[in-house]
Amino acid sequence: MVYPLLFPRGEQGWSNEMEHVEERRSAKRNRVTQLQFYAYRLSVRSGFSLLHSSGKLFQQYVVDAYVKTEGSRLNYIRLNQKDLRVEFYRGLLDALTTRASNNNLRVGKLVILPSSFQGSPRSMQQNYQDAMAMVRKFGRPDLFVTFTCNPS
Repeated sequence: MVYPLLFPRGEQGWSNEMEHVEERRSAKRNRVTQLQFYAYRLSVRSGFSLLHSSGKLFQQYVVDAYVKTEGSRLNYIRLNQKDLRVEFYRGLLDALTTRASNNNLRVGKLVILPSSFQGSPRSMQQNYQDAMAMVRKFGRPDLFVTFTCNPS
């Protein structure tokens, strides 16, 4: 038990075998994803919530949940490179291997992050291309407004 102060009754955490409770579920997946689990657990409900009233401990729990979920997503991408059509980058791997052998270096395993992974270089490139397409269609923006709010 990692957070006994937040979950004093020993509530179950996320596991791969956790199934949806809904009886008439028509979706292909019957298992609860890690993201769905933490979204449910972190949702705000009426009444007192020990979790949301825990201050910095709650913040640490949210950070840990994010890191676990992000780590799972990265691990899935690393283990399923063949399903993600990474074999198209074979030429890139050959070029890296050649350059490394010329400099007496060892090449690690190449892992390509898809554009669906937020924050990856491919995702940033796709967002940039989308923004430039909007500029082509609607013209250059007249104003670029940004502001910062300080609640205190």
